[in-house]
Parts: sequence; structure tokens; C-alpha cells
Amino acid sequence: MKTLFKLIIFLILTLGNSFAEDYSGFSFGYTKHIAEDPHDSGGTTYFSDPEDNGFVIGFFSGQKSDGTAIEGELSYYSEVTQKLTSDVTVDVSTFSSMLNVMATPGEADFYGILGGGVGIGYTTVDTSYKSGSTTFNGDEKTFQFGYQFMLGFGSDNYEIILKRSNFGEVEGGSGTTSAGGSYVADEFDNIYNSIVFKVKY
Repeated sequence: MKTLFKLIIFLILTLGNSFAEDYSGFSFGYTKHIAEDPHDSGGTTYFSDPEDNGFVIGFFSGQKSDGTAIEGELSYYSEVTQKLTSDVTVDVSTFSSMLNVMATPGEADFYGILGGGVGIGYTTVDTSYKSGSTTFNGDEKTFQFGYQFMLGFGSDNYEIILKRSNFGEVEGGSGTTSAGGSYVADEFDNIYNSIVFKVKY
């Protein structure tokens, strides 16, 4: 982990001296959220990786020149609903802060984009459980290290990016059910596949 942060600092200091173009902008896009490898903290494994559609909006600011770009990115991934089992649904939303480093070969009127980013995700998982007359509702918030990979293209002040973002394992609420029993937290890997349209200014 220390090596990764040293590399990021090195890139910022080294590349920052040669960047000629500062830019900022906003982004919006379509997401496919995946609750990958769902299970509970008691050791029970679920046998599907449910998916749901949502949207993402964000703000970014960076610098670009000589076929390289580095930028900071703040994003909100909208709430989606995942059915983990026949008895359990969870509502999931994520705020993220990422630092991206990208290769941008080509000219200003058309260039490719290939890169990745690291940062953190702040995820809320709101759990609803119902089995017969027994119910449970609770939520949990999780800070996790995140990373993403990006592929796309740009032209002038517009970019289209395909992203795969992974914000680590998150968990839902835990506590006491309406029948007085114990409900252990549901857990899954918090993953988003996105197609994002970016506008620079």
C-alpha cells in the first residue's frame, strides 16, 4: 500500500511540472451495479450475483498534455435495489473520490483514453428482510478503498468512457428481528460497470 501511494505522489509531482492544460467538468452516465459474491457474516453463501441499473453523476478537475492526463473525480452512484435472496433486498448507493491517471494518445480533435484510478468509496446499504411474519430493517455505511479501470475516447471538450469500478466488500445492517432473533449482516463486493459522458470547460 505504501508503494502505491509513493507511486501516486511521484506521478503527481513528475507529471504536474509538464502539464499545459488545466480543465474541469461534469459527467453523467448509465451504470450496471453488481452485488458480487453475496454472503452473510455468519458464513452462509448466496448463489447469484444480482445486477441492477442506475446512473452516476460527477465532477472532475485535472491537467493534460503530451498524451497524459491526471485528474481528481467526485461521483455519486444512485441508489439501486438488489434482491440477494428471496427474503432479502438491499438498497445500495455510493459516493466516491478517485485519483485517475490516463494515457491520452492522439490529437485534441480525437484521442484515445486508457487508464485507471484509486481512491475511496462511501457506501450505504439499507437492508430489508421478510420471512413470513418476521421482518428486519437496518442500514450500514462503509468506507472502503476503491479502484477503477477506464477505456474510451475524446474529442475537443467531450469524452466517452467505459469504467469498471470496484469499491470493495460492503455490508448491510445487522441487529434484532421483529421476532427477537439475531440478524447478521449481508455482505458483497460493491462493483459498478458504467458508460459515462464527460463535458469539459
